[in-house]
Amino acid sequence: MYVQLTLAGWGHFQIQGQAPHRVGPGKALFAVAPSRHRCYLPRQSPGWTFAWIGIYHPYLTTRIARQVASTGPVIDVVPDGAVSASLLRLLRGTIKKDFRDQYAVEIALFEFLVSFERWARQGPAGSSQDQRLVDEVRSRIVARLPKAMGVRSLAAEFGMGRSHFSYVFREQTGLTPAHFATEVRTKEAERLLLDTQQPLKSIAAACGFASANHFCKVFRRLRHLSPAKFRQAFRQGAHPTGSRPAGTAKLPIG
Repeated sequence: MYVQLTLAGWGHFQIQGQAPHRVGPGKALFAVAPSRHRCYLPRQSPGWTFAWIGIYHPYLTTRIARQVASTGPVIDVVPDGAVSASLLRLLRGTIKKDFRDQYAVEIALFEFLVSFERWARQGPAGSSQDQRLVDEVRSRIVARLPKAMGVRSLAAEFGMGRSHFSYVFREQTGLTPAHFATEVRTKEAERLLLDTQQPLKSIAAACGFASANHFCKVFRRLRHLSPAKFRQAFRQGAHPTGSRPAGTAKLPIG
């Protein structure tokens, strides 16, 4: 079984005999192997950057396959939520090889399984509650731009102390408030890169980064492309990972 997380752009995932699923940011897909499926880049897509891992542990694949049977192969996940965070941890560990030993790998795999099952069992009510918090925090961060909003200021907006707010936010989203705030500012920078001709220095200032150099470092760490390459790739409709066979992609992690 492999699990794929879209990082940018979009593509199609199709099981033979079924309509294709559009898979863009905020979506993950599960492909059980062997099965008659394909991933491909439609003509209309500006490109599709995604990362994937294979899971071969029999117990894990059995439980994940059972859950996928009820949720479907393509799921909506909060980009900064627990499912995507646990999947990105696995991806980073695979590329950087920073797991201490095989037990650390198994712990990370089980954390991913639990986050997926918890997401599936929460249902619309739990998911919408988490999403409301994410949306409200995002709107407050964007409203304060070009000033970068710190965690202490965010906590005060919700009438909480920093530690308590950080705990509540991480419990509901799987991500720290500081990381989420950086992600929001990076998303706004993406929009300016694609929708305007502003130089990197101006975009950095508008999105609360200390300098163009700082902005480039953060952007590359989160998007695995420089801002200039990101702008060029998506404006020209090129695939950032190059032309590759269906179902494979360069892992843009690390």
